[in-house]
Amino acid sequence: MDVISQNLQALQTQTTAGEDLQFLAEALRAEHGATVAAVLYYGSCLRSGNAGEGVADFYILVDSYRDANMGWLKAGLNQLLPPNVFYLEAPREQQVLRAKYAVVSVDQFKRGVCGGWLLPYLWGRFAQPSGVLWCRSETLRQSIYTWLSQALVHFVQQSAPIMGDSFHAAELWRAGLTRSYQTELRAEREDRILGLYDYWPEYYAAQTQRALVLLGWLQASTQSGYQVDIPASVRATARRRWRLRTLLGKPLALIRLIKSLLTFRGALDYAVWKIERHSGQPLELPDYARRWPLLGGWVVLWQLLRRGSLR
Repeated sequence: MDVISQNLQALQTQTTAGEDLQFLAEALRAEHGATVAAVLYYGSCLRSGNAGEGVADFYILVDSYRDANMGWLKAGLNQLLPPNVFYLEAPREQQVLRAKYAVVSVDQFKRGVCGGWLLPYLWGRFAQPSGVLWCRSETLRQSIYTWLSQALVHFVQQSAPIMGDSFHAAELWRAGLTRSYQTELRAEREDRILGLYDYWPEYYAAQTQRALVLLGWLQASTQSGYQVDIPASVRATARRRWRLRTLLGKPLALIRLIKSLLTFRGALDYAVWKIERHSGQPLELPDYARRWPLLGGWVVLWQLLRRGSLR
């Protein structure tokens, strides 16, 4: 596990967190106060280090929801079904920087990324490369990297049993990410899913091999991929769990979507932008949906489901 964690940290040092990202991190800390323990970034933020275009994605780890300046209702919802999602605009010089960020407690984050959750909402995301933009202490920073490495191993542990006896790392990640997205209301195209792997193929291949070794499943590694020996009982359990995740994931994703309307100003506009970007399908948001998002959001959701923009 230490090698996997070190490899993740080495990958982060290859990227540059620009001044805009650092500025947003400070703004997020100011928004939620001293309870903020760490600020994580991922996705396009980690790849480009640039927050000047689009909306930057962050995860904020906190000690207490009640101390995070979100009010008792939002704090309670965050405890019941984490995370809460918020939106922040921070003027800087001649531009406005934008961030979409999730707030989750340190304890719930640890549980979610280390495989304590059945659904891949956290471990599926953080098996992918992510970085620590700010952290309260070096001890916590190293703990976070350990948890992130456990997310990667758990992802491989859940995904490899649904593969054959031989596969390439790209095939495993495409299959695992596809199944993870199927547990949510996502509109990811197959080429976009594969593109996540293609950005850092050497990293994913090396980390996948290390995870398979830790799990005791790797028999041989060649240029064409991996040969594995996974017990039939493990494969059967993995298939049952993925079926259960798909069954439970959609309703929970819908509840999270409704919850976000209470926390995320401009949530519908952002959702439409995200869907258009990922699915390639244009969507017109009616004015009434903006005025009454809790009512109009249902109509928009039905349109998306009927068109196949969400699956």
